[in-house]
Amino acid sequence: MQNITIQRLKQPELSDILNPGERLLWTGTPEYGRKLLQAVGYERTFHICVFVGVLFIWLTIPFIDDTGSRTRATAFWTFGGVTIVFLVLSFSLAEHRQFLLRNLAYFVTDKRVIICRRGRNWHFSDGTYVVSVPHAETYPYAVHLTRPFPSLLVGTLFSVDQVQPFGSGLAHAGHSPLRNRTASPITLDYISDAETVLDLIRDHAPRMNTSSRI
Repeated sequence: MQNITIQRLKQPELSDILNPGERLLWTGTPEYGRKLLQAVGYERTFHICVFVGVLFIWLTIPFIDDTGSRTRATAFWTFGGVTIVFLVLSFSLAEHRQFLLRNLAYFVTDKRVIICRRGRNWHFSDGTYVVSVPHAETYPYAVHLTRPFPSLLVGTLFSVDQVQPFGSGLAHAGHSPLRNRTASPITLDYISDAETVLDLIRDHAPRMNTSSRI
């Protein structure tokens, strides 16, 4: 059983987060997805579907009978509105993913995994949410073969709101829509040395389960 804790600090230094005597073993950030056009996972699939769908409806315009009540001009305005809605939705998903991944920092110590995520609370006050995941002997750690870099599952929260009151938590559009259905997995997203990080965690939890790859 992991005793995961979440703190919200105003402008913390690393010394404010680490406990006395705790040794820092590894630091990192997501290596992909921090730019607007770096779509990942399910988000990329969504953008492709939007592109194909919008292209398809515009290709139907030449086949619209221009003599009835449904003229090509009507179709033009209707399709234009639909296109704008989908473009705004695609942009909002990409912007949220970029904002989230750009504001994440990962730390691994000899005691725990630490994830720092900048965000706002209900009072629109900026702060850093510090998620501390102690190394556990029985937790089923797993390397997920996400693209272009793997991700490492290190823990599970039972409420995404613990990390960010607005409900976005550590999830973004690149994750599965079912990701937070029953619990919220904690992952180190898109790190090229996921195997090395897993070995570090395993070395400090000797009886930990063997990694699985998805």
